[in-house]
Amino acid sequence: EKSILPSEHPNDFIDQTQIRDNTTFSLSTNLDYELGKRSSVRFNALFAEDDDPTEVERLTVDLRGDGFQHRFEREDIPGTKTNWEVGGDYEFRRDNGDRFKILAIANKNDTANTRERWDIFDDFTEQKNLFLDTASILEERIVRGSYTMDLFSGQDIEIGAERAETILDSNLALGLLSLTDPGASAYGGLSEVNIPNANTRVEEVRYEPFAIHNWRINSRMSLETSFVYEASEISMSGDVTNSRNFNFFKPKLDYRFDITPQLQLRVFIEKFVRQLSFTDFVATSDQDDEDSNTLAGNSNLRPDYWWNYNFLAEYRLPDDQGVISANFYHHRHKDFLQRIDVSSGPDEIRSAAGNIGTGDMVVFEVKGSVRLKRLGMPNVLFTTTANVRDSWVKDSFVDVTRRFNNYHRGEFNWSMRHDIPTLRMNYGFEMRNRLDGGTKRWDIEDIENDHANPYFTGFVEVIAFDDITFRLNARNLTDVEVCRDRIRYEGHIADNILEEVEYMCRGFGRTISLQVTGTF
Repeated sequence: EKSILPSEHPNDFIDQTQIRDNTTFSLSTNLDYELGKRSSVRFNALFAEDDDPTEVERLTVDLRGDGFQHRFEREDIPGTKTNWEVGGDYEFRRDNGDRFKILAIANKNDTANTRERWDIFDDFTEQKNLFLDTASILEERIVRGSYTMDLFSGQDIEIGAERAETILDSNLALGLLSLTDPGASAYGGLSEVNIPNANTRVEEVRYEPFAIHNWRINSRMSLETSFVYEASEISMSGDVTNSRNFNFFKPKLDYRFDITPQLQLRVFIEKFVRQLSFTDFVATSDQDDEDSNTLAGNSNLRPDYWWNYNFLAEYRLPDDQGVISANFYHHRHKDFLQRIDVSSGPDEIRSAAGNIGTGDMVVFEVKGSVRLKRLGMPNVLFTTTANVRDSWVKDSFVDVTRRFNNYHRGEFNWSMRHDIPTLRMNYGFEMRNRLDGGTKRWDIEDIENDHANPYFTGFVEVIAFDDITFRLNARNLTDVEVCRDRIRYEGHIADNILEEVEYMCRGFGRTISLQVTGTF
């Protein structure tokens, strides 16, 4: 990373190497059992452990003045993650074709990591300057039951209800080097820094009764209509105490019309309510900015929702040569989630996720999937996707209309797959490329813009040795760097006082992996 001052003179240069040693163990199982001719039960379970200790080395060179002052730092970030999930469902079919089904799911994710940073001096002595410990436990329990029955010829209805409970226990501890305050072992020997909303429990209980009606109008037209009512309560305890209730009606209409056997038209209208990320409620560590150790939480978040208007046309090429489709959709967001100002005063400027009002987005997308039969290669499938998109929302920090955060302007992707049945193998390539200049993030102190060259992947897959599958994957074939430009401001962005401009690029190298899969 390199940065310049408002005068366009050099500010500093940063070179960082980060090494993560990741080891994952996972075990999953599935069991299906036919209880009788009309009933069956299924059970599945998963257990996984993920250990990913990370080491960071950082060199910062001050380019202001004549001395080229430098600073060495290192970081040690041990991290662990354990998760499990169990689930099952029971289904009963009556003689008249009616079906009753009930399912239940429970899971738990336990994540913890501790980030410690040291200054390294010229005589190789070290001094710790940062201790940041984060831990979270996320639990979810879902029960859903439904009954499906035929109404009239070509019509059926499914009615049911779902109950979901989600719980997050989040803890964060920050210690910094201080010349006046005493250190504590719980903070890595550094001085405790008080972080609001750092030790908090967030819990949501949600109920969703629903009805889904399917109507086969005739051989060319079908209509699916659903009505869902969502009632939920979100409560917080610990550092912050808060409880609120939310109610939403979520209708959906899905109409399909086969104009010809090859040409289909679809109209889709739905009200969608986003399930909130509980980490936005609580204080968390900042993984993207060395000048900011933590991110503030917002205990007053509301679920944002939008109306989705989707129009799709699909054409199937003759002789099973492929499919071409065009899709236009518009989202009208309400209580839209972006970054908002939660500063406690002019000397403590902070932002957090928050609801900012109304936002709109539009997308036009074309997809094609074609077999190269006309070129004498029926086993070669070529797929491409191209879309352009735009969005607009009123910024919460300054009086301007801008795009959504992290919302790119469009992309062009293509992939090729060649199957060789005689050799029991296949191979393929894929290219992904986003239009540069639109993937931005607006915050209270800076504006970021991401850009990168096209990203290529490839694979070769062979089935051998009694149905054992060997798959060789290659990612980032052209060793692409992902770059970020960041404009920093002194104080609030609304004051428009430029501090510096940073230009950062990071490379991950090419990745080769071998996957071996078998059934026994």
